[in-house]
Amino acid sequence: MLAKLFAFFSIALPLLLCAQPSPHEIAAHAKAAQAAEQRNDFSTAVHEYEFVAKALPQNAEMQSNLGVALYFNHDLKQAIRIFRRATAMNPSLLAPHLFAGLSSYRLSDPNAAVQELEKAVQINPADVIAHTWLGYAYTAQSQYEAALKEFQAARRLEPGNIDVWYSLGETYLQIGREATLELIAVAPDGGRTWQLAGEQSQLKGDPQEALECYKMALERRSDIPELRSLIADLGGTAASALGPSQNGTTREDEIYRRAHDAEQESRAAFEHVVQMAPDSYRFHQVLGDAFTAEEKQSEAIEEYRTVLLLKPDLPGIHEAIGNNLLRSGKPAEALPEFEAELQLQPYSASAYTDLGQVFLIMGKDEEAANMLNKALQMDRPPIEVYRLLGKVELHRKQFQSAVENFTRYVSVRSSDSSAYYLLSQAYRALGKKDQMNQALQQFEKTSQDVKARSKAQARLQALNRQGEVTDEAREVEPKQIH
Repeated sequence: MLAKLFAFFSIALPLLLCAQPSPHEIAAHAKAAQAAEQRNDFSTAVHEYEFVAKALPQNAEMQSNLGVALYFNHDLKQAIRIFRRATAMNPSLLAPHLFAGLSSYRLSDPNAAVQELEKAVQINPADVIAHTWLGYAYTAQSQYEAALKEFQAARRLEPGNIDVWYSLGETYLQIGREATLELIAVAPDGGRTWQLAGEQSQLKGDPQEALECYKMALERRSDIPELRSLIADLGGTAASALGPSQNGTTREDEIYRRAHDAEQESRAAFEHVVQMAPDSYRFHQVLGDAFTAEEKQSEAIEEYRTVLLLKPDLPGIHEAIGNNLLRSGKPAEALPEFEAELQLQPYSASAYTDLGQVFLIMGKDEEAANMLNKALQMDRPPIEVYRLLGKVELHRKQFQSAVENFTRYVSVRSSDSSAYYLLSQAYRALGKKDQMNQALQQFEKTSQDVKARSKAQARLQALNRQGEVTDEAREVEPKQIH
């Protein structure tokens, strides 16, 4: 037996040694992979790099090259596995961390993306791409201050990058919106809230409304020095007698200043895009966003269409068109836009939610439920999913599930009066009278709260819902309870 085994290995060993590729053969495959990448033939590049990576299994750079080819060939999950293998061999390599972060971001996993991109920034603080995409990942986590720092770093490194400038504008806008909501909560009828509403009205091109807001602000805060000049600039006359001055307004002033400054920075960033790159896709996106804020749906759609002509794969544009079409009462036209967005962002909870919403509007409950349940499987689904699912379940007479979803929704959106009405209808169908009455009481209370809301508060809250498709835009709210 031993003689036979020795005879076998004496024959097989030379064959195994011959099976190992030569350095010349490895180099030829590596060169072929690079050539394939240059002509954007990433499928061939993957095949060639797989040969090289198999021949050099302990070479981290070759593993990384294979991962990059997989990334551009849209095999993101396999790319991440290869990048992890590369970083295990050599943690100091930039490319595996950078592209693993990009892959995770595209898979809608911002937590993993942040971990990898933070490492990429540590390895090379001068890498603009790493800073920019780390900013995007922080934004996906709603960490706007952290995102701002990354976009600012990217701007310093590459001041002519319009994507960075646009992202700066968007980030400042989100910081301003958060501060505005905080101001409304702290001082819903305060002088600074009225002042901020006046500033927003003035920016929107409504000087008369701005003048009224400034006057209301002065009535509440005669100690704000700039109000009189703002009123005078708009042709108004401030009351000669000083009104009351409020005490304990330090926090109100601080929050107002944060919202005001963020809005100023946002506007400056967008204006820089317009001046620096007229007729770029970001230029037209800025115009589309502005028209959306002004509720000029047709003009906004036209600008967004131009964006797609210039950059067909830009995420968020089909969604913006779809939302404007919904606000125009055109769900059938919005549907292909949301489907196109899902093609670009197949792991986006927002894209699935948009499709669920439009199917619901079109009366296609089964399709709506399918999309909304898929949204719940994605990262950070919007709370609106539970409200939409509740409505689907009401239609399908699944009343207990409707109650559960509406209850979860109002636990976060406690001021949505229409949701309480829908909740009451679900309880009514279940025969739970006490719960139904409690929901109706909440409906009446929140409805009265909306009516009692100050004009300034209503104006600012409307601005903070820009881009959302609210019930007011798609259906008539219940007027009375039967």
